[in-house]
Amino acid sequence: MMIEEPPAPRKSLARRVLTYALTVLVAAVAIYGVSEFLTPVQTPKAGDCADVTGYSNEPDFDAVSCGSSSANYVVTGVVARSEGCQNAYGDMVTRRAQDPSIRICLAPLWEQGACYPTAFSRMELTTVDCGEGAFRVNRVSRDVPAPSCAVYEKRYSYPEVGLTYCTQAV
Repeated sequence: MMIEEPPAPRKSLARRVLTYALTVLVAAVAIYGVSEFLTPVQTPKAGDCADVTGYSNEPDFDAVSCGSSSANYVVTGVVARSEGCQNAYGDMVTRRAQDPSIRICLAPLWEQGACYPTAFSRMELTTVDCGEGAFRVNRVSRDVPAPSCAVYEKRYSYPEVGLTYCTQAV
């Protein structure tokens, strides 16, 4: 006499779909994470724009179109990590082992008429109310040669990218 085994319990369709979807999601996250970790930063060139965020001692650099609303800096040059930037408002070094060992020299993308804090610890260029502890950007010029600023203004000039600012403490 033959003993019949009961059929194996069937998983519900919903459980199979959920298991499949979860497997695909985990695989996608793993592939993205590995590719992000292994892909080095592309070396920027003078004139490239970026969205630079984070603290000034450890900023994050994301290349963006110069027409993007998130563009807050323009690259004035790139030098070896061990060198200093000759004419830059700020700079940053790459941190990940897979990135090239470079220092990225940066100029701000300030707005004419806007006020910015004179002291800051973050790279974001946040506008503030004009008043004590701030400066106003009186003029932004892309003219070459750059026009001179008034005697009471401070000049920031970045000829590498054809950008000059005249600012005034308020």
